[in-house]
Amino acid sequence: MSSASQKPYVSTFHGALIVEDDPAVADRMRRILGNLAPGRRVVVASTRAEACSLLASLPYDLALIDMSLPHSDGVSLIAHIRQTYQHIETIAMSAADDHELVTAAISAGAIGYLLTEADDAELSFLLRSIERGGAPMDSRVARRILGLIAASAKTRTIEPIRTEQRAEPLTSPRPAPTLLSPRELKVLRLIAQGWSNRQIAEAVYLSVNTIEFHAKSIYRKLAVKSRTQAVHEATQHGLLN
Repeated sequence: MSSASQKPYVSTFHGALIVEDDPAVADRMRRILGNLAPGRRVVVASTRAEACSLLASLPYDLALIDMSLPHSDGVSLIAHIRQTYQHIETIAMSAADDHELVTAAISAGAIGYLLTEADDAELSFLLRSIERGGAPMDSRVARRILGLIAASAKTRTIEPIRTEQRAEPLTSPRPAPTLLSPRELKVLRLIAQGWSNRQIAEAVYLSVNTIEFHAKSIYRKLAVKSRTQAVHEATQHGLLN
């Protein structure tokens, strides 16, 4: 194995919380995080109640949450973390790609979604993307989400039914909470097309740092924490039309 593949998970998290009721999966994810960031604190909880207790007693900046917890506790825990501990990056995970679980996790505030059926190398690669401001998202999940966003945008372009007098559209995009600048809109539309920050920087002749600055400004104005959430929210506001 090359030294590059053994690069530690630098400065991404100091404390990580894994919420998983399957001991084998919990141990596996703890081992993966431990290999990525040797010496960093990784704690495991098996229930929502235990997780809330740990969140209140120790600082964390990363949480991996099983979406298959009983009583939809995974969804409610993600929402609780987003509301109460906004600095924590929350990543959902499940054994297989389930449309309802993915939708619920992203809507609750997860910045990424992992499928634990993937091998260790793939999960490690996805988790490392946090270092670059990315959203750890299994490619199968990401592909379907982008398809849903595209379908939603296409639906909005359908001409509304008209009567003798001009009717209002059946639905209209919610107004954006804060106006994005023309530059931010351009960056956002390239993000929606799946471009990386480096690709965007090369296309518009700006530095990667400048693009990252614009991306963070977009996230702040749209009140989101990831690329996927930004594209979803922008679609809701009609910013990608």
